[in-house]
Amino acid sequence: MGKLSFTTIDGLKFKTKPWEHQLLALKFLMERKQAALYTDMGTGKSKVMIDMIINKGYQFVLIACTNKGCEVWQKQFSLHSYLPPTSVINLSSVPTPKKVQVLSKSLSERRSEAVRGTLVVLVNYEGIWRDKFANYLLRKTVPIDCVICDESHRIKSPASKCSRFLARLGRKVDDRYLVTGTPLAENPMDAYAQYRFLDPSIFGTSFSLFKERYQNVDLKQSIAVGYTVLDRKQPYKNLDELREKVFSIAFKIPSSVKLPRQNNQVRHFRISKKATEVYKIMSEEGIVTKGEWYCEAENALTLQIRKRQIASGFVSTVNDTEEKKLFRLDSNRTEVLTDILESLDPSEPVVVFAQYTYDLKQVRAASKASGRKYSELSGKEDTEAEWQSGRSTVLGVQFSKGSESADFTRARYLIYYTMTDRLALYLQSKKRIHRPGQTRPVYYIHLVADTCEGKPTIDSTVIEAVKLKKDIVDYVMEKEGDLNG
Repeated sequence: MGKLSFTTIDGLKFKTKPWEHQLLALKFLMERKQAALYTDMGTGKSKVMIDMIINKGYQFVLIACTNKGCEVWQKQFSLHSYLPPTSVINLSSVPTPKKVQVLSKSLSERRSEAVRGTLVVLVNYEGIWRDKFANYLLRKTVPIDCVICDESHRIKSPASKCSRFLARLGRKVDDRYLVTGTPLAENPMDAYAQYRFLDPSIFGTSFSLFKERYQNVDLKQSIAVGYTVLDRKQPYKNLDELREKVFSIAFKIPSSVKLPRQNNQVRHFRISKKATEVYKIMSEEGIVTKGEWYCEAENALTLQIRKRQIASGFVSTVNDTEEKKLFRLDSNRTEVLTDILESLDPSEPVVVFAQYTYDLKQVRAASKASGRKYSELSGKEDTEAEWQSGRSTVLGVQFSKGSESADFTRARYLIYYTMTDRLALYLQSKKRIHRPGQTRPVYYIHLVADTCEGKPTIDSTVIEAVKLKKDIVDYVMEKEGDLNG
């Protein structure tokens, strides 16, 4: 192997030259054994972490991330470091028992051959906490120098097995880092579990005490309904203190990379009279029937789901023998999407996000009706490569599969066929087309259903709920506004 070529800046070495904000972030991380990196999505956080790994000289680094994120990290190490491919092990698709076998073999070979240099292990969140592999990682004989949680909002649920395991692993490994563009994925409560892993001294190890400190509970309403209800006008308290603690070991800076402008549009349309009638019955009675088939909302959450499905043009029913059947109420939403696709240049790439499997079937139908070839990234299909290569012009994406660790900058139009009420997924989805590599202004088009009389449906409620979440999160993360009262 020839001499490796590095760029040296302020005593730090780089294979690829960093942007200004990346250099600032790296300097922050180099001084700390526990820290969080919260720069914007698409601004090269993985390169910052790779540069940190190389410059700190870690021997064994464990990176927890999404399935797709594991693939991205592999490519990023190839691009931004001189580590050989054998030193970056992707265990995301390896069965749990074999994970232990693969990692154990690699460590044994390194010991027997006295191999020096960095070993990076990439593992998906779904696999890192499984008993055999988790127990192996906790052994004293497995010398992990550093743990990085990428898209760390994935461990925000304190009770999840993954989050609890990483808290245990954090007690073994001194050097720990969080990496995400959306640390408060939904609300300020999301900070607790992530910081339990990162530095439990900041917020403690009692979620009950954490909630007592930062939630503003409506006691009267909570007693009336039997579960915790937050104050509608001021759901959280002590946010200035929470913000100060969050940033005590976190780095956040706007990207130094200039991106094209963003344009948000809302396209209202009316659902049919039939769909409106079903929507009203479901809203008032919580159940609709058609012969032996019925659709029932058992609770408030299910009612929201049912209303969103009806606004999307269908109702999902069952009968007494638990058979399932979909009834189509109208195709109005699909027709609006078809009109939009037909209004664009036929060669213009488009990304369409949707919530339900049924929705993606309608996106496929609209693509066909507009004379376009369709590809999909969902739980059932992954033909994204076809779209990326230009063999199709419409990419239908399920929020849960394509909101993170994906680059759709081939497109400048992103259409929300149906919306998610999860703030993190929504913000992440927008960054799929608005990130480094995008050279044109981007357009986000939201389809919003009204009743046949023109009255708002739950579509408008979802958008308002997402806006409210964003206002609260922005206050904590951007240090603006005055919500504390």
